Amino acid sequence: MRTQAYFQNIQQHIIQQIKAAKQSVLVAVAWLTDVTIFRELCNKAECGILVELLLVQDSINNGMAPFDHMRLEQCGGRVYFVPPQADGAIMHHKFCIIDGCTVITGSYNWSKKAQLNDENIVITEDASELGTQFIKEFEGIKSRFAGIAKETGRVDTATIIRRLELIKTFAALDEEDGINTQLLKLKAQPMPPEVAEIARQLTMRQYGTALNLADEFIKAQSRIAVYDDAEVFGLQLECRSLEVQLNALENELVEAEKLLHEFVTRHTRELGPLILELLQLKQLTAQTSAEKAEAEQDEATYRQGYEASKNAPPLPLLTEDEKRSLTKMYREASMLCHPDRFANEPPDKQKLAEELFKELAEAYANNDTAKVQATLQNLKNGILTLNHNNAPNKKDLLKTRLTILKNKATTIAQKIKDLQQTETYTTATKHPDWDEYFESAKTNLQEQIKQLKTF
Repeated sequence: MRTQAYFQNIQQHIIQQIKAAKQSVLVAVAWLTDVTIFRELCNKAECGILVELLLVQDSINNGMAPFDHMRLEQCGGRVYFVPPQADGAIMHHKFCIIDGCTVITGSYNWSKKAQLNDENIVITEDASELGTQFIKEFEGIKSRFAGIAKETGRVDTATIIRRLELIKTFAALDEEDGINTQLLKLKAQPMPPEVAEIARQLTMRQYGTALNLADEFIKAQSRIAVYDDAEVFGLQLECRSLEVQLNALENELVEAEKLLHEFVTRHTRELGPLILELLQLKQLTAQTSAEKAEAEQDEATYRQGYEASKNAPPLPLLTEDEKRSLTKMYREASMLCHPDRFANEPPDKQKLAEELFKELAEAYANNDTAKVQATLQNLKNGILTLNHNNAPNKKDLLKTRLTILKNKATTIAQKIKDLQQTETYTTATKHPDWDEYFESAKTNLQEQIKQLKTF
C-alpha cells in the first residue's frame, strides 16, 4: 500500500490516476465542473471502463456547469444526482475509487474554482481493504436515495446466468481479468437486486461471497444442479489475491527498512564524529549542572548507537538503473518463494521457501545484485515449485486462511506506517539529494562547533 498527499497540481494527479484505470472509476463528489477531468471520464467510459458518478442535485450541477453531465451516459457511463435531505444536508463527499484498490480523497472538489484554492488530496494505491470501505459507502448512497438504485428496462435473466457461469469459469481458472471483463458487461445491463449484490461483491473482490450468491441465483432461476462449488473457487482466488497484496506490502516494508539502513549508515559515517565532538563541547560549555547532565546523557545515548553502527560496511554503490533492476528482480523472486504461498506444502518445502526468502531479503538489503539474480534464476529453473493440488479446498480452511492473510496484511501495513512516521525516515525521504543534505548538515555542525570553541 502506498499513500501520498498532494497540495499542488492536484488536477493533473487526479487525471493521471483516471488514465491508469483498467476496470472501474467510481466518483462521489459534491460538484464536478472541471471540463478536463470530465472529458477524461468520458474517454474511459468509451473504452469500456465502468465509470459512475454521484453528484449533488443542485443548480451548479444541473444548469451552471460548463457541460452536460449526462453526456457521460452517452459514452457508456452512469450519472446519479443525489437530492438534498429534508434538513437541507447534501452529499458532500469528495472521493474516487479506481479499480477497487486506489482511493483518492481530500478537500479538493472537482471544480474549476478548486484549482485556485488551498486544497489537498491523498492518493492511496494498492489498498483493496480501504477501497472496499469506500465502495460500500458509494453503493450505500445509491441505495439510500429514491430513484438511484431503481433498475429500468427488461431483465434478461438468461444472459445474466450465462455471464455468471463465465465468471465462475474464470474464477476456477484463476483469471481475474476475465472476471472483470464479464463484470463490466454484467453491470451494463438491467439487473435484479440479487445480481446487483453479486456485482457489488465482485467489485469489492469478495469472490467467495459473490460466487456463492451466484450459485444460489442460478439454482433459483434455472433449476439446474450446480456440481462445482463456486464459493471454493472464489475463496481460493481471494487467497491468491491476498497473497499478492501481502507480498507487495512486505516488499514495501523491506524497501523502507533498506532506505532507512542506508541513510543511518551514511549519517553515522559522515556526521557521527562531528556530532560527538559537538556533544562533548556542549558538556564543557554547560552553564549549569542540569545542562551538563543533559549534555552527558545526550552524548552517552548517541555514542551507544554510533558504536553499534559505525563499523557497518558501506553498501555497494548502484546507479539509478541498477537500483531499479535490482528492485525488479527482488520483487519477482520474492513472489516466487514467499513462504505464505507454500503454507500447504510439505514441511521440507516450507522450510526451503523460508530460507530462500530470508536469504533473498538479506541480499537485497545489502545491494547484492549477483545473489538476488542467482536466486531468481534458481527459482525460475524450478528449485522451488508450488503444487496447486495441495491448495486447501474446504470452505472452513479457506476462510481461516483468509483471516490469517488479512491479519498479516494489517500488521505489516501498521509496521510500514509506524516506520514512515519516524523522524529519521521523514528526514531521509524529505531530502532526495542526500549528497546535498549531508554537505549542508556537515557545514552546519562545523559552524556550531566553531561557535562553541570560541565561547
